[in-house]
Amino acid sequence: MSEEILKVDGVRLNFYTYEGVVQALDGVELNLRKGETLGVVGETGCGKSVSGLSILNLIPPPGRIEGGRVLFERRGRELELLTEREAIMRKVRGRDISMVFQDPRSALNPVYTAGNQIVEVLLHHRAVDLIQRVIEQLDRRIADSKETESEKAVKGGKKTAKKGAGFLTKFYRNSLQRLLDNPKSRRMKIVRRIPILNGYRKMVKKEAKKEAVEILRIMRIPDPERVVDMYPHELSGGMAQRVVIAMGLACNPEILIADEPTTNLDVTVQLQILQLIKELKEHFSSSIIYITHDMGVVAELCDRVAVMYAGTVVEISEVVELFRNPLHPYTRALLESIPRPGHPFKSIEGTVPSLINPPKGCRFNDRCPYAMEVCHTVKPKIVEVKKDHFVECFLHE
Repeated sequence: MSEEILKVDGVRLNFYTYEGVVQALDGVELNLRKGETLGVVGETGCGKSVSGLSILNLIPPPGRIEGGRVLFERRGRELELLTEREAIMRKVRGRDISMVFQDPRSALNPVYTAGNQIVEVLLHHRAVDLIQRVIEQLDRRIADSKETESEKAVKGGKKTAKKGAGFLTKFYRNSLQRLLDNPKSRRMKIVRRIPILNGYRKMVKKEAKKEAVEILRIMRIPDPERVVDMYPHELSGGMAQRVVIAMGLACNPEILIADEPTTNLDVTVQLQILQLIKELKEHFSSSIIYITHDMGVVAELCDRVAVMYAGTVVEISEVVELFRNPLHPYTRALLESIPRPGHPFKSIEGTVPSLINPPKGCRFNDRCPYAMEVCHTVKPKIVEVKKDHFVECFLHE
């Protein structure tokens, strides 16, 4: 649980717009440990989602990452994801780090079935596993045909058909082996263009579809054999969200980034999705970064939590410690603003600052009741006040 597999170190992100430069992230600091669920919580527009996109280096234009590092421990090798080659990042995205986006309708392509979209992920990242499975099936078929060859007593025409089928089986098996050994060989490029000879590709896709059905079954989708052939518009909100989660977990990634996956769902469906994520975490042994603005979800699902405000992380702590002893003024105000029976409703005074022209120093200074003179001129550093409890505030420096 203490092994660190991901570290976000001082990431700064700007969006260059016609109105000005939006300073979306200002030195974000995060770390994720193996097997844990890290919650990232904050108000709308505080930079939670773009922090998740920054980890995968998927910031759309006009955004630009101006500084910082994202270090990922991948199979004993440390990768710096912000400077790594795009060819390596294509292997990391989906295979090692997956992301479940906020709106399942926008994450799914409306002209492809749910099964086709899961199959595409499997063929891109798990082609070797699928090919090896098909090779094993063909080896068994060839072995069975050899055992029964001496017992065959059929007519000439049918015998010839059997010989043809046997030849194609062996050809497909050899082609798949060559594909594993040298996928860029000139011979395989020629074979792919001949319809009768490239039937091995259909066999791999068929195996991928079987795997997609099994993944949908793990997602507790009823009748996955039918759902796998359905289009996104035929799915309910909860089922569409489960399909998106299935795409994220199809390759058993080490890290799953879930960007508010229950925002647009009914309360009962939200509970089902949260319970499903908890079970899948144990099943796939993944670490999760769960982005949300719901403190109740954080208390239910997460091991640690990072509180963000206006593009910066102001506090990181274990969940129980954060609820018992919030140290940053913003975290206290955020917890006090949660409606509770028998307590008056409290709101945070002031408004979220514009990130085109954010306050100097601490970005919470214009809303903080404890603001000092230094808060308006110097940005505080995040420091460890207690064991595993970090806060960015001059009150605790």
